[in-house]
Amino acid sequence: MDRSEIFGIVARQIRAVLPDVPQGEIREDRSMVELGANSMDRVDVLVGSMEEVGLALPMTSFLGVTSIGGLVDLLWSRHQAAHG
Repeated sequence: MDRSEIFGIVARQIRAVLPDVPQGEIREDRSMVELGANSMDRVDVLVGSMEEVGLALPMTSFLGVTSIGGLVDLLWSRHQAAHG
């Protein structure tokens, strides 16, 4: 799984949780808060993304992640570490 596939997973999860957000607004430089996500929405996106990527990470792993790109980077690096 490459990084662009993980971005696709995260974008799909965001659209599932926030269906009113236009697809073009889901960019790596944006945060989920900017897209209107509350804390429960963000958890839903994180959990769904981890499930699709095949990871189980503690929620504390995401502290300090402020952008969608940061989330993709974290998931991608952890996926690479777990699956080589």
